[in-house]
Amino acid sequence: MDSGLSTRMSRAVQELLPVSAAHALPKNYNASTAIDLSNGQNEVLREELQEFFKTAVEDELTADAFALPDPNGGDVALRAALAAFFNTHFKPIHPVTLEHLVLTAGAGDAIESVVHAVCDEGDSVIVPGPYWDGFDHFVKVRPGVNTIAAHPPTYHKYDNYLLASLQAAYNFASDRSKIKAVIICNPHNPLSRCYPRRAIIECMEFCQERNLHLISDELYALATLNDTPGYEHPFVSALSLTEPFMPEGAVKVDPSRVHVVWSASKLFGSSGFRVGCLISQQNPELCSAMTLLTASHTNNIASLYLSSLLQWSQLPTLLALNSERLTESYRVLADAFRRWHVDFVPPTHGIFVFAKLGRSIRSSVEDKAFFQRLAVQGVRVSPGRFYNGVDSDYGWCRIRFSVPTKVMQTAIERITAFLAREAI
Repeated sequence: MDSGLSTRMSRAVQELLPVSAAHALPKNYNASTAIDLSNGQNEVLREELQEFFKTAVEDELTADAFALPDPNGGDVALRAALAAFFNTHFKPIHPVTLEHLVLTAGAGDAIESVVHAVCDEGDSVIVPGPYWDGFDHFVKVRPGVNTIAAHPPTYHKYDNYLLASLQAAYNFASDRSKIKAVIICNPHNPLSRCYPRRAIIECMEFCQERNLHLISDELYALATLNDTPGYEHPFVSALSLTEPFMPEGAVKVDPSRVHVVWSASKLFGSSGFRVGCLISQQNPELCSAMTLLTASHTNNIASLYLSSLLQWSQLPTLLALNSERLTESYRVLADAFRRWHVDFVPPTHGIFVFAKLGRSIRSSVEDKAFFQRLAVQGVRVSPGRFYNGVDSDYGWCRIRFSVPTKVMQTAIERITAFLAREAI
């Protein structure tokens, strides 16, 4: 029977099915009892945010919330609240205004839309590894754009190799003329550390010299861990470095080609609300194009909630509480790593830790089997083989610690028992 699917939809299905199959869990995995530390959700503030949401809707909801979203960049109140938030916490050289902001249905929607806006079908973007390989298909299925992975030589001190990895990826590309952008994640996912200021400047200069756009995904900004080792590089937003006239500490770069993506999903544990934004300060044509692409993507209830949260007098306390709870849960996990003699990259920002849980794994087949056995034993993590990282370095995984400490302790008990059985 003819399915009636278009050629492009059929092509998309063929792209996505292998991804789905690669991430499939074993049949005897019990989702109802397993602890899932593989996804990207932040659960440490759920109770407080649930109560805030109820209050915000009860106190702030009006009939306007049932109307269509504002077609000129999204809800005005939310864009004003976001502008104030970025001006306070991201230290932009030029103040962020409403005109610089376009609302989107989360960070993924923002990245997909801006890639669509600056690339033609068949073009390419460079993405420094490690990064989730689903991203390759994420930008290929709809924008029709290819990704070129810039592989690091090591996970530790990976940030020292950003420029070298970008240059290698660019130099060995089959058609450099098709490369239109570099996409970085800062703070990084999955390594949960910030790029040094120097590395971001070098990345900007790399893009400037080749007339490329820089898209900086700053989703994990402000999800800061307290007093963790290796905190030598604080978060530096691309917004704080884009100045064409080079005042002290800035880089000479075309600011119309620097774009920042942010979402409330990680910092405020609001993945299900699907609300984010693009900030592009000196490219009104891009902002207008993005508005046309995303005008109907956001919803007014999510906008109401987030604008109320960003203007809440207790927001600094909430941010501090988020850091405190993330840090507490991470330390429980880090102590376990040390007992297990497991190598890991100490995080400073974010909700993940990247660790070599399978210490003796030497092949992709062993890697897959190891993490499937762990899932069956009741803990699901995200295998490192899905992250375009260091070639042939198996056994790594991304583990989420953004759960209550009691949940983390239970997960550690299960992993401890699993590793003991694996050693027999």
